Amino acid sequence: MSIFHIVWVTHNSRVSERMVTFGIKQGEPVILDDEIEVEVSSYILQVVKENHLTVLAYNICRDHIHMIIACLLAELDGIVAKLKGKSTFLFKKARAITDAYHLWAQKYHKSEIVNDKQLEQVMNYVIHNRQKHDLPVNKGLQPLASQMVTSLSKLFEKKQIIQAGSEV
Repeated sequence: MSIFHIVWVTHNSRVSERMVTFGIKQGEPVILDDEIEVEVSSYILQVVKENHLTVLAYNICRDHIHMIIACLLAELDGIVAKLKGKSTFLFKKARAITDAYHLWAQKYHKSEIVNDKQLEQVMNYVIHNRQKHDLPVNKGLQPLASQMVTSLSKLFEKKQIIQAGSEV
């Protein structure tokens, strides 16, 4: 099991090198207000619970999401696809959107966290990311993030159980 910092952005909120290189025209960006941040976070929480994901930190900031997830590298792409796909599906269903609608950009960024010091720094970065972007506290997010996040002590218990099971 590894620990990853992942980030993904809302549809059309950022211009990628690929878009510039190929002259892709950017449409209207999806920017989330406080209410929609809470709504989308509730859908992400649902996916986390349904799939028993190990999330160590979470934050949403208008046009992007930061998460720290513990999983196998081979599972990461599928996990992110589920998080993005199901949250979009639930969002569209709740709002009766029947036409083509993209909540998230296609790609995501991942970086592996390789030591305790880096984990502490990245967790602090994720937790305080709203302040970095001068966004106000969104009181509806904290209860959802609290339900989503696994404590480090639980993570280490889980890792020990997994390691013990692999020795059998």
